[in-house]
Formats: sequence, structure tokens, C-alpha cells
Amino acid sequence: MTSSFTREQQINSIIGKRQALAKKLNNIRQQLTSLNAAIDVMEQRREEIFNSTNNETVRFRLLSIELDRLRQSIISEEQNITRYHSRFARKTLNIGVVGLARQGKSRLLHSLSGLDSNAIPAGPFGHCTGARSTIVHNPALDPRGEIYFYTKDDFVRNVIAPYYSELLDSSPPPATLDEFESRPLPTLPIEKQQSVSARVKYAQLELYKNHLADYKPLLSQTSPKYVPIDTVREYIAQDDSAGQRVFFNYLAVREARVICTFPHENVGDIAFIDMPGLGDTGLVAENWLLSALSNDVDIVLFVKKPSGLGEVWKPQEIDLYDTTRGVFPELPLEMWSFLVMNHVRSSSPNEDNLRNCERLLGEKSEQLKFAGSVIADCSSPDEVKERVLQNVLDYLTQNIERIDHLYVNSLYDRLRGVQSQVKAEMQKAKEALGTVSESTPFNFNSFNRLFRDVIKRVYSGFEQLIKELRDQREIPDASFQEYVSRAQENAYADSGIPSIEQIEDTRNLLGGYKSACEYYLNYNRTHLTQHFESLEEGLSRSVESVKVQLAEVLRNAYQGRLNHLSSNIGTSFLRDVTTQLGDQYPALHPAFEMLIDFKLSYQGFFYYRLRRHLDYLTPDTGMAELSVKPTAKEIQDLLIAMHKIVLENLKDELLYWPIEINHAIFAMIEQFVDKVLRSENALDEWQSFYIENRAKVWPENFQELSVNNGLRWQWLEITERLSTINKSILTFES
Repeated sequence: MTSSFTREQQINSIIGKRQALAKKLNNIRQQLTSLNAAIDVMEQRREEIFNSTNNETVRFRLLSIELDRLRQSIISEEQNITRYHSRFARKTLNIGVVGLARQGKSRLLHSLSGLDSNAIPAGPFGHCTGARSTIVHNPALDPRGEIYFYTKDDFVRNVIAPYYSELLDSSPPPATLDEFESRPLPTLPIEKQQSVSARVKYAQLELYKNHLADYKPLLSQTSPKYVPIDTVREYIAQDDSAGQRVFFNYLAVREARVICTFPHENVGDIAFIDMPGLGDTGLVAENWLLSALSNDVDIVLFVKKPSGLGEVWKPQEIDLYDTTRGVFPELPLEMWSFLVMNHVRSSSPNEDNLRNCERLLGEKSEQLKFAGSVIADCSSPDEVKERVLQNVLDYLTQNIERIDHLYVNSLYDRLRGVQSQVKAEMQKAKEALGTVSESTPFNFNSFNRLFRDVIKRVYSGFEQLIKELRDQREIPDASFQEYVSRAQENAYADSGIPSIEQIEDTRNLLGGYKSACEYYLNYNRTHLTQHFESLEEGLSRSVESVKVQLAEVLRNAYQGRLNHLSSNIGTSFLRDVTTQLGDQYPALHPAFEMLIDFKLSYQGFFYYRLRRHLDYLTPDTGMAELSVKPTAKEIQDLLIAMHKIVLENLKDELLYWPIEINHAIFAMIEQFVDKVLRSENALDEWQSFYIENRAKVWPENFQELSVNNGLRWQWLEITERLSTINKSILTFES
């Protein structure tokens, strides 16, 4: 048998290797996320090309690319990797304990952990465990319980809603906790009343409903809540040690972690997970079981306590085994499970169950296979250590890496399948647009004559707009002037100054006139600034007005003639042109992007200037002082005076704001025009862009390409990007 010291080293080494593997899996997950993002871009490109061409062959090829199927496959594997990552990123090897009620699970956990029923519930009657708990060996920490509660939203969505989906599918589940509390429970449908399982689950839902007041406050508590280890039972058990159903806190508990020191030397970083079995607490327990087995358990112990008088394998036990086996179809359950037969010692042959333990081990069905089977008295710490813990840890240290290898290889096999799918669809994408061809030859001389005339008109239109904006720099922007004037008028008319009665009420509430005055100074300052927030809209309109004029130069049939490229105007038109330009136009494309992104913000452009006048409405500046014995009337007069001073001081400032925005807009538009007319290669890029779009600009002179060259370039670029990401997915495998 492996020595304890060597085993502890082995467990630590295994955990280290697993965490390194978790990092690789995280890299693969990031690649899948990038792949999905690229598919979203390809979907957009496909729609753009589909809407831009009348070529039915190209359209058919585009639609034959199964992007939705790829997306679903990738999402599925992202979810799998998240599950795998959770398993390998853990800092412990976890041993799960499952079984039906009254089989000795809790007794086994007591013997393994050294804890009693105050931390690991056990009782004389029926189901005892109500919430899942993880018992962690950590000698470095003081013993304690960590209780994790559901939030209200999680509780409604993940606990209550599944009952409605399964039992009450004709009734919508409650959207909030208040709705669950106020609405009566729908009656269980007649067709489901014949099912024992449905009736049991409905009774559990009634329990949640009828005892909501007992546990509702916990749904608002911060997690984790640290509790003494001898009070953990109050949060995870269904009854007290005498079997009385007095606890309902467990209904609000998502999980408990119990930190302690196991009474076994050098066991390494291990943890035990105590889970309600099937049927213990309804749908929630089933979901806990599946979630824990999927994410948190490395090896599972099935606990069975045969009767001394006779015993068979119960259907519920076979269901539990089948449910566990279905969690990892790719990993045989006999590789990661042990059977523990709980031996009850007694001088009475009718109570001692050893013979039935031995008989059931010999009569195990071929379908019930385990990595190992032991008979042990679960109430005896020494026997549990020798027969259960030693055997399980020896098996884990000798086999877990082989199990992990099989487990991960099944993931890699599926990822290779996804890679093959992506590769096949990308091949279709590369061939979708066919080759660049036209029905009629391209006459460059004819094009060049038309282009020179158009670009001359574009240059002239831009220059004329710049001249007009330059001449208007010192003239207030009329549209923005209206917003400023309206804000001023509203600030005077709606001052927010409180009445004498309001001031008296606030004084009584806050305990003094000075406090009331400070409160209203802050309030009035905030109230005043709100009147000027409408300037944000005014700034946007002024900027958009100029963008509309600039876009019109490009759209106008007598200037840029690009109106057939987009039916939009203003910023929307400029954005459409920017999309068609793409990165293959390094002079024009950044200039258009800069123009689209340009905006004037009230918060960034004007608010700080307004703010420096507001010190009169700011306590502690010394500008608003009360007398030694102030009154409500004095406070009101002071507020009126300070409000008036602020607005009067603002008058000159506000006169210049409508002029200043003209300077900012002119500077931006002039910079844009310089970039698209005078930067190196700008004219060549305009010529290339017009060549690509000549059929839309001069339909009477040129026939349309089946796919615009700019769109073709973008399509091939995203296809290549997808292919590159796809190749890199399993580069982290080795």
C-alpha cells in the first residue's frame, strides 16, 4: 500500500497537473469565443453581400453555408469546456457520497471527517440532508461553516421555475419572489395527479410556498455567511437531531462549505461532498446531484445499508446509479465509483447485516459495476479509515490521471469534429463568390473622364462647405442658441427653491437650520444643472446638421453621385460608406471613421465651465453663510440670492457657447476634408473606390459586378480569419 506521505505528495502533484490543464482549457475556450465572434461577423458580411447582388448562384452558395449549425456546435463545446475547466481548476480532489435516505451516508462522513451531526446532519427518521455541503480538509484554517445563499432572482429562476416547467407547464412561472409570494399555487393538473413522482415534487413546491416567510430573509443576505461549525446543521438540515422538522433555512441555501481538519494524517488536499439523493428534496436535489457530479466530483461512493432480515437492490438505487452513469457517457462509471456496504454490527442475527452485505456484493447485476466494493461499519472511524478511505485514496492516486486523460481525450475528439465542420464550411465560403468577372469589358478611358468630373465636384463641394463653416465661426449657432436660451429660461422659472414649510420640515428632520440649509444648497445646485443637460441633445443636432451637409456632397447626383450606395442620410450614410471602404483604403477609411465618431459632449465640453460658477450653491465654500440664529425665511432668501447670482454670472459665459461649438465643428470638418482630399494616396483611393462602385454611380455606362470588390475583400478576409482561428484551437492540446 502507498505510504501516506507519498500519497499526499502524489495528490498535490495531481492537483498541480490538473491546474496546468485548466489553463490550457481556458485558452481553448477563448479561441472558441473568438471563433463564435468571427462567425457573427461572417453572418453580417453574408447579409450585406446577399442584399447587394442579384446573382442567384452567389445567393444560393451563401445560404448553403451552415453558420447556425457551426455556432450551436461551438456554444455546446464552450459549455463543455467550462465544465471541464471547473473540474481541473479545483484545489482539491473531491469524493462524493450518495445514496438513499437512512443508508448511513452521514455516519460515513462523520467517520471520514471527524465531524458530528451538528455539521453533517444525521437523524433517526427519513430524509435529513436538505442542502448540498462540501467538507474540506484544511488544517491551516480554523473550523467554520461557509453558507452560500441563493439571491432572490436565482431562487426564482433556478429553484421555483423548474417546478412550474415540469408540473405546471400551462401556468407561467413567477418572475419575481414577490410574485411567488403573492400568487396562489396553481392546482396540480389532473393528468399528473396519478403520478407519485409528480405529487411528491408538488408537495415540495408547496413546502417552498408555505414556509417562505421562514427563509425569505436569507435570500437577501450576503454570501458567504460564516458560522460556527456546530451551527451548520441549522442551515443544511431538514430536521433537528431529534427528528423534528423545525428547520427551513436549507430551502434558501445553495451550498455550504465546512472547513475542518480531518482526523487522518497526511491525506492531502481532499474534500467530501454530501449530496441529497434522488427523491430527497425534489427537483432541486436532482439538479444539485447532476451539477455536483458534472463539476465537483472525482470519485463517487454509493452507500447501501442492507437490512439484517433480507435485502434486494431497490429500483431507486438502480435509478440513482443510472443517473450518475449518464453524467459522463464518455467515461465508464466503473472507473470512478466505489460501493460501500454499511455493516451494522449486532449480537442479534436479525439485526447484524453482514451476511446480506456479502450476499448483495456477490449478486450485483452486470449493470452495476464499480471500481471497488468494500464492507465497512460506517460508524467506526478506524474501520472507515482502513477499509474505505485508504482504498479510495490509493485508487485515486494510481488511476486519476488515466481517468482524466480519457475524460479530456473525449473533449479533444469532439473539438476535432468541430474543427472539421468549420473547415468544410470555410471551403464553401471561399468558393461562394466565384471569380471576379464582368459581362462587358471595362473601358478605363470612359471611366476616367467621368471620375475626373465627379471628383472635381466633390472637391468643390467640400471646399465650399469649409468656407461656409469658416465664415460662421464667430456667429452663434442658431439651433444650439435655442437650447441654451431655453435652458436659461427654465433655470429661472423652475428654481427648485423650497417653501418655508418645506424648510421647517427638513430642519426638524435633520436637527438644525444649518443642516437644512446645506441640504437645500446641494439640492438646488443639482436641480439647476439638470436644466442644462438638454444641451447634450442640442450639441448632437448641431453636429449631425453639418454631417448631413457633408454627406449630401457625396450623395448629390450633381456632385459625388453615391446616393445609390445607401438610402440613408447624415451619419448613417457616412457609416454605410465607411463599411464599404473597409481597411483596404488606409487613407479614406480612418478619416471616415473619425468623422462618424465625432461628437460634442455637454459633460466633456461645457459642464466643467458651468460647474465653476456653482460654488455659491456649495456648502463649505463660505459663500453662503447664515446668521447666528437663522430662520427658515433667512434660508429661503439666501437660496434665492445664491440661485440668482449663479444665473447672472452665467449670462456672459452662455453667450459664447453657441459660438464656441462652431469653432469645434469647423476644426473637425476641416481636418476630415484635409485627410480625404489632400493626404497622400487619397485621390488614388477615391479612384479605386469609384471603380468598384462604377455600376452604382453610372448605371447607364457600366454593368454591375456580381459582387462588389470591397465586399468581396471583406468576405475573404473574415473567411481567412475564421480558418486561422480554427487551426489554432487544439494547438494548446500538447
